[in-house]
Amino acid sequence: MNFGILICVITFSLGGSALALDPDKQAVLNRFEAPFGGYLIAVKELGASLDLAKTEADVVKAADRFCDEANRFVDNFNENKDQFASSEVAKSMRNDEESKRAMDAFMESLRSKLADAKPIFESLVEDLNKYKGSSIDRVRNRISATFSRIQLLYSAPDQ
Repeated sequence: MNFGILICVITFSLGGSALALDPDKQAVLNRFEAPFGGYLIAVKELGASLDLAKTEADVVKAADRFCDEANRFVDNFNENKDQFASSEVAKSMRNDEESKRAMDAFMESLRSKLADAKPIFESLVEDLNKYKGSSIDRVRNRISATFSRIQLLYSAPDQ
């Protein structure tokens, strides 16, 4: 299954759509809702924690907590992807116009939510650059590894 389409299927459910999908297709979409919702919540919580951070330890704790949640998102996403890799319902969604419209609608919503999150990540970079030390270096490396895992979701080959 085309992984890009699977991402669209997965992410659509967060945006909510007035489109009525077949119950089986809706079940596939719903199954992927929680991981993306959890990731977006983790981003918002990172922002709130950084707003309150007063010390290096606060920044490290916020970044570690975000990495924990973001890595959980990747694990859950991959688990769902594996579960639905051979699903006829998921495969049929590639050629279903209603499913495509639903996926496109969500992708636009997701782009907007991720664009809104950009200042949070800019704040994280600023906070990481404010401090020097082994804890900051460790968490900077962890953040890099976490974002590499997330990026792999979007660059995975067709299945």
